[in-house]
Amino acid sequence: MSLLHRPELRSRLGLGEFIPIERRIDRHPWLAAVALGGGVLAVCAEVFVPDLAFLVFTVTVLLAGYAFSPKDEVTGLTLLLSATFLLPANLVLAPLGQAGAPSGLFAGGLLLVWFCLRCAPDLGTDRGFQPLRVVVLFAVVSQLASYAAGQVRGLSPLEASGANAGLLGELGAIGVVLYTADTLRDVRAVRRVLSRVTLGAAVLAFVAVLQFFDVVDLAKLIRLPGLTLHESTADFVQSRDGFNRVAGLATHPIEYGVVLSMALPLALQLALTAKRHKPARWLVVAMIAGGIPLSIGRSAVLATGVALLVYLVSLRLRTILNLAPFAVAGVLVVQVAAPGLLSSIKSLFTSAGTDPSIEGRTDDYAAVFGLWQHHPVFGIGPGTYVPKLYRVLDNEYLYELVTLGVVGLAVGLALFATGYCLARRVHRTAPDPDARGMGQALAGSIAAAAAAAFTFDAFGFAIMFITTQVLIGCAAALWRVSVRDVPEADRLPPTWIRRLANRTLRVT
Repeated sequence: MSLLHRPELRSRLGLGEFIPIERRIDRHPWLAAVALGGGVLAVCAEVFVPDLAFLVFTVTVLLAGYAFSPKDEVTGLTLLLSATFLLPANLVLAPLGQAGAPSGLFAGGLLLVWFCLRCAPDLGTDRGFQPLRVVVLFAVVSQLASYAAGQVRGLSPLEASGANAGLLGELGAIGVVLYTADTLRDVRAVRRVLSRVTLGAAVLAFVAVLQFFDVVDLAKLIRLPGLTLHESTADFVQSRDGFNRVAGLATHPIEYGVVLSMALPLALQLALTAKRHKPARWLVVAMIAGGIPLSIGRSAVLATGVALLVYLVSLRLRTILNLAPFAVAGVLVVQVAAPGLLSSIKSLFTSAGTDPSIEGRTDDYAAVFGLWQHHPVFGIGPGTYVPKLYRVLDNEYLYELVTLGVVGLAVGLALFATGYCLARRVHRTAPDPDARGMGQALAGSIAAAAAAAFTFDAFGFAIMFITTQVLIGCAAALWRVSVRDVPEADRLPPTWIRRLANRTLRVT
């Protein structure tokens, strides 16, 4: 009987799983030919047609990666994260404008995939109670109500275009959150996705280091046919206090620094618990931590502080003391490699009272409240607060208040709170120690994103937007597989009961 017709094997297959097959390259000689041929074509393209070199290289890597990767939900998220972290943020499909970023289109595709999976119960998507799914339902209702409110009040052409783009962006966010929360089926799958996020952050840091030291700006060299530069994006390399203030492949140095800060606790957790490739894991940690100062911004420092504060409190004191010398060594390396950089970052806080950017941020409140009071409940419509018509807002919560109203702001806060609380629940009650550590790391990352949203319009930046949705979805998936689906008898008791029990044992 064929393997595909054996019912005992079919019953064990979950969403997107295939019969296990050996994927060694010697079993598939044509893969070696594809890899070798792609490499030769990439070299030839670099010599004769430079504009096509990156395309040839990308296609070769994608083909090889697809051949060796399992056809499961993690592969779908890997493609999304690849489009998010490996392409410059200013490349878009010209007809769609800013809404045509490849990562956003992948996110919308995940929504379609999730919807199709929900229509076929036998494919194995989660159908149990999921708090995040409830919040997403309210988000959909809030967005549609705000969109309708904007249409009723009347929109200028720029506002109408922004409203459509905002609605498309929200659909992408819904797709990422629901796909991640409902399809990841075990702790190992969540760990693989978090590993992809940290690798993407390390790529951003690597590109930023090259920019900072004026080696090469890869963000200007990477081009793909069909994608054009979006005019509204800022330069990847700016200047501050005599240093290159870099963004890697991100839209802005603030986005770059905050995304790395969010990835830092995840990278630390993966390195501390790695059973294989430990040096590579610690290299990723070093690249991310070393890349954060290169953004030369307050937002990155704030986000890093929040992320580490939330994560490190869960570690043993001995572990923290073991990490301290490496942190000191890292600070010394930064000081030696870029003398004066740390002093410049320090001056951002000591001279905050005279900083024009701080004054601009405080002026945002008066401008927003003056407009919001006329549309308090559902706002003026998603995406309709166009900087060309109004002003640039450096606060995501103010932006949501004026565009989505009180209802939309409450839903946005609930999204952060739900992801954070689910991650903390995993840390407190999951029987699997690996899941508990990842839960606390996710809590730190989500808290960092929520804190950084006070300092810039976070969801207006593609990498920050996608990364935040993926991490919130991972928190929900981790809660599902390590707490909800675990028998209550196997879960850990609440923290205060464990502490009381430990004290009783010490006394006796």
